[in-house]
Amino acid sequence: MKRILYVVIIAVTLLFGVTFALQNRQTVDVGYYFGLEWTGPLSIALLAVLALGVLIGYLASLRMVIGMQRSLVQARKELRQVEQEVQNLRALPIKDVI
Repeated sequence: MKRILYVVIIAVTLLFGVTFALQNRQTVDVGYYFGLEWTGPLSIALLAVLALGVLIGYLASLRMVIGMQRSLVQARKELRQVEQEVQNLRALPIKDVI
C-alpha cells in the first residue's frame, strides 16, 4: 500500500514539475557575487534554488540525525549488557527458597 502511495506522490510531483516548467519557459538573468551572471529558463533557476534549499535543510538536520544514531547505539549497548546480566542471574542456583 505504501509503495502505491509513493508512486502516486512521485507521479503527481513530476506532473506538476513538468507543467510548471512548460508554463515558465521565459529566460531570466541571475546575478551572482563578483560579477558572475547566468541566463537561463526560470524553471531551471527555481529548481536550482529548490535543490540548494533541500541540501541546506539536509545538512542542517544531519547533526541531529548523527546524535540520534549515537544515542541508539548507546541504548543498544546498554540493552545487551542488561540482557547479559539477566542471563547471568538466571544461571545462578537459588539456595534460600522458602
